[in-house]
Amino acid sequence: PQDSKERPRAYDTYFGMGRSIRLIDEIGVFKISPAGLALGNYILKTLHDDELKGKCLDVGTGSGVLALLLRDMGAKSIVGTDISAAAVNLAIRNETLNFGNRKICFTVGDLFSALPNELQKFDTVIFNPPGWRTPSVNLLEYLLAIDNPEELAVSAMFYGDGLLLKFLQELPFHLKKSGRAIIGLNSLVGIKDVLGRYRNQHCDTCPLQFRLLERHTFPLLFYSEHWRKIAPRLLEEFSQWREQQRAAYSLDSQGTLYWSYELVECIWNKKQTARAYG
Repeated sequence: PQDSKERPRAYDTYFGMGRSIRLIDEIGVFKISPAGLALGNYILKTLHDDELKGKCLDVGTGSGVLALLLRDMGAKSIVGTDISAAAVNLAIRNETLNFGNRKICFTVGDLFSALPNELQKFDTVIFNPPGWRTPSVNLLEYLLAIDNPEELAVSAMFYGDGLLLKFLQELPFHLKKSGRAIIGLNSLVGIKDVLGRYRNQHCDTCPLQFRLLERHTFPLLFYSEHWRKIAPRLLEEFSQWREQQRAAYSLDSQGTLYWSYELVECIWNKKQTARAYG
């Protein structure tokens, strides 16, 4: 554990084109991952000036890094939400660390529930949900029995499928007709399963359409001794998901698991009416 008298450690995250964000490393809040870097790199490559002039929303902002990147790129209207008060407090500190003042509206809440204006609509929405799907009852009982207060909560790693479905259901109420959402999906969440369930809920009136933007492959890494110790139990669970066609990954000859990180664009389905969503 970090000495309470020791100043929080900081690290630099570089996205390209000279844009670097400094972040405080604090227990209980995710450090930016290779997946987060990939999402940030895509944002830097593709968001044009007109989009930066619009309203931007970073859902599940965590340390605030993507919202800070948007500000560094010139975005003027940015909201960052997270269900974790600790994460939002850290995001606020990170903004002050990088810019010396506050302009981003960071707020605590579940997905869209904490927006300053509950009917607010955005031009650009960014979401990087938890990467693993809902654990089995047996795995959940196992994880709760060995819970470590210094580690990230189970909810920060799992339940990505349910959270993603909820996000997709609520997104049309907060996305402008000409806007788009960019979401980063871990193949261990069961991308085909989640999108299939979403489409089935709407039958022939699905308000959103999806397009794969980029795909990256990363090895599964456990960043703490706690997670490394329980890796065999987790890999057993992942294997069951794959057998049930609820997750996808590959294994190399050494048994290393490689998962797919997929950047997906969500836009309005122009074939469907948007009247029900305001």
